This record gives sequence, C-alpha cells and structure tokens, in this order.
Amino acid sequence: MKHDDLPERWAIKLQAHLLELGVTRGRLSAEEFHYHLKLTFEDGSFAFFHYAFHLLDEELKEIAVFTEHCGYHIFPLFGTNLELLESKWTDVETE
Repeated sequence: MKHDDLPERWAIKLQAHLLELGVTRGRLSAEEFHYHLKLTFEDGSFAFFHYAFHLLDEELKEIAVFTEHCGYHIFPLFGTNLELLESKWTDVETE
C-alpha cells in the first residue's frame, strides 16, 4: 500500500523503521502487516486493527497505525492504550 499523503514527520520514521527491518524496497508490502492491535481511548471508546503494525513517537506524542488495506491512522499518545492481540485456536488439542 502506498502512503503518498503520509505527513513528512511520519514518512521519515516509517522509512527508518523499514531500514531497521532490513527492508530495502522503500515501500510497504503484505509482509509487514501481521499484528492485530486494539487501541483504547480515554473516553472508553476503542478501535481494532487487523493486519497492522504501529510506531510510537514520544517526542511527537503520537502513535501511528499502518494497516494493510485501510491506510494509516495517527492518534495522540496521551490517553491512548495499545494492546497487541494474539489469536488462539480453541478447538485444537495441545499436548
């Protein structure tokens, strides 16, 4: 997915993140979107994101969520709680 309208402050951070991961293609691909995130806000409302990843910037006081199919979303860091969710199958027997 392209992020042509991503604010410059986040475009730089996204590029640095990709380089840290060893991604040299200069753009995102489906390989980067493997998390499920839940953000809960101060007022108790929340948002779920499937096939996403996030970046935090304490200096900007922002959190950016990048999704595979729905672009990016930028939220204030203050009053926002982030949870990484893990899927568990309940019908599989374990030893």
